[in-house]
Amino acid sequence: MNIITKIKFSCLQLVTVMTLSGIILSSANSCVEDVDYTVENEGTIYMAQALESKSYLQLFDIDTIQDIFFGASYGGIKYPDIDINVKFTVDESLINAYNQEHGTNYIAFPQASYNISGLESVIKAGTANSDPIKVMITARQLQIGKSYMLPVKLVSAGSSNIKDDLNTAYFRIDSLIRRERDITNLGAFSVSHENNGGPGAGEGSPKLVDNNLGTKYLTQGYAPGMWFQVKYNTPQVIGAYTFTSGNDASERDPKTWRFEASNDGNTWTVLDNKVEYFFSDRNQTKRFETTNTTPYTHYRVTVVSNNGSNLFQMTEWRLIQYY
Repeated sequence: MNIITKIKFSCLQLVTVMTLSGIILSSANSCVEDVDYTVENEGTIYMAQALESKSYLQLFDIDTIQDIFFGASYGGIKYPDIDINVKFTVDESLINAYNQEHGTNYIAFPQASYNISGLESVIKAGTANSDPIKVMITARQLQIGKSYMLPVKLVSAGSSNIKDDLNTAYFRIDSLIRRERDITNLGAFSVSHENNGGPGAGEGSPKLVDNNLGTKYLTQGYAPGMWFQVKYNTPQVIGAYTFTSGNDASERDPKTWRFEASNDGNTWTVLDNKVEYFFSDRNQTKRFETTNTTPYTHYRVTVVSNNGSNLFQMTEWRLIQYY
C-alpha cells in the first residue's frame, strides 16, 4: 500500500512519496505566494511640509519672487484606488499657540507679501502625492529682523483620515537673508591723521583696512574731528559698516562718531551717528546698519571723541554692500 503525504510550510512546498517499507522518492518545489502587507497609518493623509525641518524657510532680501510649495501625501506603502480631493486653509490663529509652545515671537506674513496658487489639490489614483500648490513670496514686503510665519493646515481629504500631528505646515523665517559683499578695498583709502611713522609703519593707517584682525591703525596725534574715508570711482550704496576695537588701551577707542557720505567730498550726509558708544572687549567687532539706499562716491567716519586718550586706535573698518 502506498501512502502519499504533502506538507506545506510558508512558501516552500515539500512532496514526499512513501511506502510501507520506506521512502522511495522525495522532491522540493518553490512557490510564490502573494502577501498583503500593511503598515501603521496606511492610507492616512498628511503634509510632508509639516515636518519641522521642511517648513523652515530661507528667504533673501531681493526683488525676485521666491516660491515655496506644499501639498498632501498618501501614507503607507500602497496607493489610493481613487482620486482624493484635498483642501487647505491659511490659519493665522495658530501662530499664538505656536509661539507660546516654542517661546518664539513669529508674526503673520503680511497678506501683500504672498500669493497662493490655490488651496485645493488632488492625490490622483495610483499616486502618493497631490499636485503641488505654490506660494509666491515678495520679500520686499517683509522687514529685516522680523520673524514671520505662514501656517497652512490640511482641513479635508475626502473620506480619508488626516494624520493629526502632520496636518499643519508652519512655514517660517527668523529673518530675511541679505546678500552682502565687502567692498572696502574697491576704493582709495585716506586719513586726516597718520601714524608718526607714516603709512608704511607697523601701525600705519593702511592697517585699518587690511582685513587682518592681527594688525591695527594708531595715530599719536588724535584731535576731535579726525576722519578716515574711502573714495570710489563710481557711486556705491553702503548698507552697513563694522568697527573692530584695538587690542589694548580702551581709552583710545572711538566713543562718539558720525558715519557720513558725499558725492563731491565737500557736502556730507550723515548716515549713522553714535554717541557715548562703548566697546566691552578688545578686538571686538561691532556691526552698524544704515537705512541708506543712495549711491555715493565718498564714505567717511568723523571721530568726534574717544575715551580720553591723546592717541586713537582701531583694528579694522569694513564697508558692506547689500545686493
